[in-house]
Amino acid sequence: MAEPKKFFDVWFVQGNSVYKEVPYHAVVDWVQQARLGADDMIKPSGTANWFKLGNLPLFQEYLPQPETQKVGDAAEALEPIELDFNWKRRHDDDDDDVDMIPLIDISLVLLIFFMMTATVASISRIAVPGMVNASKIDTSRGALRVDIDMSSGTPVYAVGLDTAAPLDEDANLKDEVQLFAQFDKHLQNIQVLPKVRIAAHGELPYDVVEKIMNGLDRRRQQGVIAEYHIEVGEKAKQ
Repeated sequence: MAEPKKFFDVWFVQGNSVYKEVPYHAVVDWVQQARLGADDMIKPSGTANWFKLGNLPLFQEYLPQPETQKVGDAAEALEPIELDFNWKRRHDDDDDDVDMIPLIDISLVLLIFFMMTATVASISRIAVPGMVNASKIDTSRGALRVDIDMSSGTPVYAVGLDTAAPLDEDANLKDEVQLFAQFDKHLQNIQVLPKVRIAAHGELPYDVVEKIMNGLDRRRQQGVIAEYHIEVGEKAKQ
């Protein structure tokens, strides 16, 4: 159907707005876009009487049409409704499956604990032998021994040769400075590069032993000692 070459005045009732001389095709677009409803008013431009848009056959075909009820819809409405009730089962009907989530959580906690323990153990430079008497490990001739004991919670140092007890001037040293002063004196009297054995009390803080190890590392780099190793026991043997 050809569009009539007409212009219309459109009155949006809800917004109380009037548009004049709107082309016919524009009015149709507004109706199809639901901007204009059946209760809005319209009249040909230049006339005085307003009409409801829904009463004009010219635009009725573009208005939304109510869906007619089909016979099948009524039959479907009469069909019985199935209610999907989730009846709670008795305890006897429950499955015997074991909830594995708590077991998995415990396994993860244990795994993290063992990983952290292994990491800390790998960082430590102190190798702890499985014995109390450290003097049985290395009895080679010419080995210097550094004893680190505990006295009232304070480390006490001493220097000895092989398995012999420290001399008076080499015993009861208060700090690592006095220790290495006596240690370097013994190095001057040894012709062959000596091996060094650290006999450390098992309750010593790590930083105490670390300072001794750093001092021995410097002397090994200088070429005045061959090597050193650490033996940890309940008490440094003399």
